[in-house]
Amino acid sequence: MNKLQRSFGKLDIKFRNNDIIKLFQKGASKAIIPNVDDALQQMILINTAGGITSGDNYSTSIELDNSSMCTSTQAAEKIYKGISNPGIVDVEVNLKNNSNMYWLPQEMILFNNCNIRRKININIEDNSNFLMSESIVFGRTSMKEKFTTGLYSDFWKIHKNKKLVHVEASNTNGYTADIFAKAATFNKNCAINIIIGIGDIILKKGEIIKNNLKNSKMSHSEVSIWDEKLIIRTISIDNYHLRFALENILSYFFKNSIPKIWSI
Repeated sequence: MNKLQRSFGKLDIKFRNNDIIKLFQKGASKAIIPNVDDALQQMILINTAGGITSGDNYSTSIELDNSSMCTSTQAAEKIYKGISNPGIVDVEVNLKNNSNMYWLPQEMILFNNCNIRRKININIEDNSNFLMSESIVFGRTSMKEKFTTGLYSDFWKIHKNKKLVHVEASNTNGYTADIFAKAATFNKNCAINIIIGIGDIILKKGEIIKNNLKNSKMSHSEVSIWDEKLIIRTISIDNYHLRFALENILSYFFKNSIPKIWSI
């Protein structure tokens, strides 16, 4: 029996003093650094395979040394239905010497019967600042698809000066449609976002957001600030309304407007 075709990708990128010193690209993973009329450097990560399914393997490593960067993806990352071994995604971000990273990928869309395991490790040193916004959409809402089953395993660890300051874990293995519908879980919503912020610059903005945040019937957000970290969780009826809510929240972190690489 012929083996099913699988995709892979690897990125290893390093910036020092806002200049790129390493750009390694392999397989379906690519990175583009566009010229933008903005003081903040921006980078777009691209998966030329168009999505991820069982058996695929992707790894991304980004290091900033006395640099500032906003990173996003070209489009939503689609996690297709798959069988056998799960797709693997590993992400590592290292911030050194007063660096600032705004990690703002487009949403991850989980197709029904998806099969993926992801790990994200963040290491923050010195007086660096880190803002992470991750959106997950359960099912293809535009196709009226409902997420009823599938493996989505996500595990994040954030260290500051080598001390573990936050762990975030999600796993849908064994979930059924009735679990997703319960008020204690998704309450019939299908799009969620988690924003995590570390660093003085981020925390100052968090206090402003906490005092001014307004919710709607379609989206609801809650803000928490403790242990020198900011966490904002948002749940929405669909991705369309989630993006509206996020545009409002993320705008507080930028002087003029949200970077184009995220808002396009």
